[in-house]
Amino acid sequence: MPNDCSQIDEKILALFRERSEDALKETARCYGAVLRAQALHLLGSPEDAEEVENDVYLTAWKQIPPAEPRPLLPYLRTICRRRALDRLDEKNAQKRGGGQSELILEELAESLPADDGRRWAARMSLEEALTGFLDSLTGGERKIFLQRYWYFLPVKEVAAQNGVKPGHAKVILYRLRQKLKDYLEKEDLWNG
Repeated sequence: MPNDCSQIDEKILALFRERSEDALKETARCYGAVLRAQALHLLGSPEDAEEVENDVYLTAWKQIPPAEPRPLLPYLRTICRRRALDRLDEKNAQKRGGGQSELILEELAESLPADDGRRWAARMSLEEALTGFLDSLTGGERKIFLQRYWYFLPVKEVAAQNGVKPGHAKVILYRLRQKLKDYLEKEDLWNG
């Protein structure tokens, strides 16, 4: 991603407010490669990744304004993640996300409360708890946790991006899941 992208967020947002199609072109120029790569990690298909990328632009076009996301990239990545996961649900394949999403949900299942058919916490309480948990982590831990459990990156890629061996990344992720479970227990949001 070019270094100047974060500096032109204001320009892109202004183009969106003006309803100029240049907003989409600039967004694609600055953030398209990142969004495509993220969607590709989740979907495993370049064609599906391209469709998700286009869905992101359409959603941004519909939401900005009134939304004024700063910085722009995390906002776009969140939309991308949601659209990619929606596409996975639509496909309803056995090997969703190259096997990553089901594997990740299995990993996290041991750290999240059991679902007994009732909402185990109000959505806002859970969001606040997860935000608090992420705030309690070091920058490196937060990055690794989000790469794996938000962006669904494979363990090997998480390891490579953080300069550790895959085995060490697995240990870090295991410890982070334990920390999450402990944090939720402390917040009285664990009933496992």
